[in-house]
Amino acid sequence: MQLLKLGGSVITVKSRYRYFLQKTTRNIMHELLKIKGEVILVHGGGSFGHIKAREYGLNGSPALSSHNGISIVHRDMVDLNQKIIEVMLSEGLYGIGMPPSSFPDPFQPPYELISNYLKAGLIPVTFGDVFIRNGNSGIISGDDLMLALATHFKPERVMFLSDVDGIYDKNPKTHSNAELRPMVRGNEIFEISGEDVTGGMGKKLNVMSKIAKAGIPVYLINGKRPERIWDIGRSHFIGTVIN
Repeated sequence: MQLLKLGGSVITVKSRYRYFLQKTTRNIMHELLKIKGEVILVHGGGSFGHIKAREYGLNGSPALSSHNGISIVHRDMVDLNQKIIEVMLSEGLYGIGMPPSSFPDPFQPPYELISNYLKAGLIPVTFGDVFIRNGNSGIISGDDLMLALATHFKPERVMFLSDVDGIYDKNPKTHSNAELRPMVRGNEIFEISGEDVTGGMGKKLNVMSKIAKAGIPVYLINGKRPERIWDIGRSHFIGTVIN
């Protein structure tokens, strides 16, 4: 089994509300079609989730929020999920959407149901979403789901697809001399380029480290160059290994 996270920065333009990058997503799915064995997909929200979540104060922890905001963010995330599945179908991949807002416990995915989907030859596709608990609302991030799924299923490897080549010692979008780190430990500190409503790169590194400490190989790869997943373990691999 392989567990993959499609970052919102790869499949959307994060600064443009509901702007889906269909071609980039198609290129990723074209590579995933070659993977043998079971696959679970998780995707972030990008401009379908973060813009309105921030506007309505859904900041990643349970908080009182308007019904309007909860409904809008969920609608947009389901729409993004279905756009991804539509691309998957066009590439011969059979995904089935799983919104966490419908889980009995949003932080504990329905593992038995996921296993049943996998046995049926389907690819479960879950995502960051709103949730309601004890009358309050909040957001569960795709990274939260990655940690839960990795801990339970113990996949052969976990891959995070971002919009950069890997983890750098500085923000590569603002520093021309930033250097790619081929391997990092989760407790290292890096310059963070900015936080989104679900914690940004700081949280992502923390999640990656926890998965790696469970003995599962973790990789951060540029989703705009998805063919690089086939270079994992080779000397010319471009990306970051987290341990």
